[in-house]
Amino acid sequence: MQFFLRWPVLALGAALAVTATTLLGPLPAGAARAAAETVVEVTAFGADPTGRSDSAAAVAKAVRHAGTIEGPVRIVFPHGTYQIYPEQAEVRELYVSNTVGADQSYKDKRIGILLEDMDDVTVDGDGSHLQFHGLMTTFAAIRSQRVSVRNFSFDYTAPKVVDATVSESGVADGHAYRVLKIPAGSGFSVGDRQVTWLGETSPATGRPYWSGVNGMQYTQIHDPTAKRTWRGSNPLFDDVASMTDLGAQKLRIDYSTGTAPSDRGLVYQMRQTTRDTPSALLWESKDITVQDLKARYLHGFGFVGQLSENVTIKGNEFRTDPASGRTTAGFADFVQMSGVKGQVTITDNVFDGAHDDAINIHGTYLEVTGRPAPNALTLEYRHNETAGFPQFHPGDTVEIVDKRTMLPVPGTTAGVVSVDGPSGQDHDKSLTSMTVTFDRTVPDSVSPRNFVVENTTYTPSVEISGNTFRSIPTRGVLVTTRRPVIIEDNVFDGMSMASIFISSDAYQWYESGPVTDVLIRRNTFQRPAGPVIFVEPTNQAVDPAHPVHRNIRIEDNTFRTGDVRLLDAKSVGGITFKSNEVSRLDRNTSFAAEAKNLCPAPGTTTTVRTVTTAAPYSTSLFSYRGSSGAVISGNDFDNGLNLRADLDATDPAQVTGDEVVNGADHVLPLLPTTSYTSSNATIAAVDATGKVTAGSTGTAVITPVTHSQLGDTTGVPIKLTVGADPASPACTKPLGLNTDAWSVVRDLPDHRAVLPGDNLQLTPGGRGFLWAGANSAHNLVLTGTGSGNGTATVRMSGRTQRGYMEAGLLLYRGDDDYLALQRKHNAGSPTLTLSSEQGGRAQEPDRAPDPGQDDLWLRLQRTGDSVTASYSLDGTGFTRLGEPVDASWLQDARFGVLAEVESISGSDTPFRFNDFTVDGTPVSFTSAW
Repeated sequence: MQFFLRWPVLALGAALAVTATTLLGPLPAGAARAAAETVVEVTAFGADPTGRSDSAAAVAKAVRHAGTIEGPVRIVFPHGTYQIYPEQAEVRELYVSNTVGADQSYKDKRIGILLEDMDDVTVDGDGSHLQFHGLMTTFAAIRSQRVSVRNFSFDYTAPKVVDATVSESGVADGHAYRVLKIPAGSGFSVGDRQVTWLGETSPATGRPYWSGVNGMQYTQIHDPTAKRTWRGSNPLFDDVASMTDLGAQKLRIDYSTGTAPSDRGLVYQMRQTTRDTPSALLWESKDITVQDLKARYLHGFGFVGQLSENVTIKGNEFRTDPASGRTTAGFADFVQMSGVKGQVTITDNVFDGAHDDAINIHGTYLEVTGRPAPNALTLEYRHNETAGFPQFHPGDTVEIVDKRTMLPVPGTTAGVVSVDGPSGQDHDKSLTSMTVTFDRTVPDSVSPRNFVVENTTYTPSVEISGNTFRSIPTRGVLVTTRRPVIIEDNVFDGMSMASIFISSDAYQWYESGPVTDVLIRRNTFQRPAGPVIFVEPTNQAVDPAHPVHRNIRIEDNTFRTGDVRLLDAKSVGGITFKSNEVSRLDRNTSFAAEAKNLCPAPGTTTTVRTVTTAAPYSTSLFSYRGSSGAVISGNDFDNGLNLRADLDATDPAQVTGDEVVNGADHVLPLLPTTSYTSSNATIAAVDATGKVTAGSTGTAVITPVTHSQLGDTTGVPIKLTVGADPASPACTKPLGLNTDAWSVVRDLPDHRAVLPGDNLQLTPGGRGFLWAGANSAHNLVLTGTGSGNGTATVRMSGRTQRGYMEAGLLLYRGDDDYLALQRKHNAGSPTLTLSSEQGGRAQEPDRAPDPGQDDLWLRLQRTGDSVTASYSLDGTGFTRLGEPVDASWLQDARFGVLAEVESISGSDTPFRFNDFTVDGTPVSFTSAW
C-alpha cells in the first residue's frame, strides 16, 4: 500500500464529533435506566480513514479524551483504513509474561490503542482496517473494567518474520539453485553471498525498524499443500555460491553443490527470537471481551492476559490475509493467559499460522530463594522471559509446592499480607525477585531452591469451544488451572505436537499448576501428532497414590489418526477415555481388491481377493505413568489399531477397559471379515467369497468391504471389463506388493510402487523418522513375522539428496527397538550409518563417509545375540561397518527396508530395492497373483 505521510497538528479546541445515545423502549418495573453511551469518533481528533497519513497521535488523543467522560463510552473508527506508526503512539514502561523478561532494552512499549484506568469502554472498528508499522503493541487494557474491543482487522506492513517460498529450484551449469519469492513488505538487500532482511523504514529516523541476516535465529517450515507447519532446519543458506536480487520480490540463490533442491513449494518462515512486546495486553483489568477481529499478524507475542479477571475472546480470525503472500500470523503464541482469575472463555475463533502454541493458560511458579522472616519468603522469577511484574496482591491466597513431587506442602495454603517487589511499570526495584509476607508461619521444611509458590487466587475456570486450529508447529491448547476446564467442539487439524497438553512445570517454563476438573469432549482430532492428549507434569518423584493432576475426562471425541498414541498420562488420579471414535487415516486405502482376471469373457467365472496395502499400527494407543483410576470404556476403534496400554509405575488393576490389554499388544485385525459389492451385477456379479460371474459385456467395479466397530469400511476397488480384448491395456494387471511376504507400517501408497524386475520403489515420504521419539516414518516395508535371525541382504539404488533423508535396511521390532543400516544425508554430509534404538534410546554405533555411488548392497547378519552390519559396492565383496553390536533385546524382529525424509517434496528421486534375500533365499517384492 502506498500513501503520503502527514503528521497531524491538533488544535486544543478541535471540534468534537461526540454524540450520546440512550436505550430505547420500556424498562421492567423497578429497573434503573442504563447510563447513556457516549460515542467518540477518532476522526474528530484528526485520524485519517483514507490511509494516507499517520493516525497514531490522533487515536491517542481520542482515547485520552474518552477517558475523561463519565459513563459508558464507545470509541469508533469510522469505516476506513488507518495507519498507525510507533513514533507518535502512546509509550509505557511495561513488563509482560513470556516476553523479554528484565531486559531493559525493551522496557518501553509503543501501544496503538491504550485503554488505561477506564471503565465501560468499547473500541468499535466499524469494520475498518488498522495498518501497524514498526514494532508495537496493537492495543492494551491496563487497570480497566468492562472493556470491549471489536470489529476491525489489523496487520503489519513489514512483519519481523520473513516467509520465503521456494518458487523455483533445479540445477544450472552443474550448480543447484533456488528462487525464493518474498512477500511484499519484506525488504532485503544482497551482498557478499548473504541477504540482509530489512524492516520498514521509519519516516522519523530514516532507518529500518529491524534487520536480520540469512536464516536469522529460528526457522519453521510450512507446506501449503499438506497444510502442515513444523520446526526444522534451514538449508537455504548452506553452501551458497552467489545470490542475486531478481527484482519483483524474488531472490535467487546458487549453490556450490550440484544436487537439485527438492523443497519447491515449501515456505521457510524465518525470524529472530526476541519477543520484544505483546501484540495485545490485558493487565490488571476485568471483564474484557475481544470479538470479531481479523488479526493478520501478531508481532512479538500474542494476546496476553496478565493478572486480570474474566476474559472472553470470541469469533476472531488469527490468520494471514491470503492476498499478502504470507503464511505466518503470529510471532509466537496466539493467546496466553498468564495469571488470570474468574472465567476465561475462548470460543469460535480460527487459529492458523502461529510460531508457537495457539492457546496457553497457566499461572506462574516463583521459586523460593530465601526466608527473611518466619512468615515471609523471598521469591524469584526463574524463566528468563518472565519478570518485572507483580505476582501477588495483599489478600491473595498462595500454595507452596515441593518441586520434586509437584505437590503442595501440607498446611501451607496462606494469605498474602504484603508484597515488596516489582510494580510491572517501572524498574525502581528488582525485576526478578520479591519478598512476600504471609498471614501465617511458613513451615521450616520450605527451603530455598526446592520449593515454588503459586498464586491460587489467579487461576481461572476455562471454556475453549468451537475453535479451529491449523498450521500450528507446536501444541493447540496448553492449560494448567485447578478450576473447571471445558474443551469442547473444537477441530484440531495437523498439530505438529500434542493437540492438548497439560503440564505444571517447576523446572523449565515455571508455568503452574495442577488440574482438578478437565472435560475434553466432542472435539475432532485429525492428522494429529502423538501423543494427541499429553499430561506431563515435571515432578521428579512419581507416586500414583499422590498424583499431581486429577479428574480428566475424555469423552465423545473423534480421532482420525495415523500411527500415534492417543493418550499419554503421567501422575493423574482419575482419567477416563470414554465413548470416543478412533479411525485410521488410511482406513479406505489400507486394503484393496485384486482380480485374477481383469477381463473375463461373458459367461465365465473368475476370482477377486482382498489384500492389505498397509500394516496394523504398532504404536500403543495409551500410556500411563504413575497414574491410577484410569478407565477406557465404550469406545469404537477402527481395525488395525493397537489397543495396548503401556504402564510405568502404574498398577495394572488401576487401568480397566472393555478391550484394552495392559502391557501387551492387542492389535485389532486389519481384515477381520471381507465381503464384496459390485457396481453392476448384470455385468459382473460377485458373492461374499469373491467369486465373480461375468455376464454381459461392459465395465463393473468390485469393491472390498470389511466390518469394524465403526461400521462397514470400503477399500480400494478393482475394475473388471467383461468381454474386453485380453491384450488391451485395461486387461494388464499392475504389479502389486507380495503381501504374503511383506507388510507396510504407516503406508503412503502414492510413495510406494512395485516395478518390473521385482523392484520395490520407495519415494521418501516426508512425514518424519524413527529416530528417538519421532516414531513417524512411513513406508517401512517389513518381511513376515519371524525371529529376525539369519542374514538379510538387499541391493539399494539411489543416494540421499537433502536435509536428513535416510534409506536402508532394517532389523525392526518396533518404533523404539530396531537396528538400521542406512544412507543418511545429515544436512549435506552424507554417511553410511548403523543406527540403533533400544527402548526409545537412540544412538549411532558406527558411521562412515558415503561411498558415493548409486548402487549399494546392504547386509545385516544376526548370529545369536549380535548383529554385524556390512556393505558392498559390487554385491560380492562386503566391508564390515564397525564391530558387531549387541542385539539381545531384538527378539521377534523382522527385516525390512525404508526411505524417509522430514518434508514432502515433488522432486525427490526414489530409491529402489531388489535382490532381497534372507540366508540366500530370495524374498520377492512382487505379488504372485
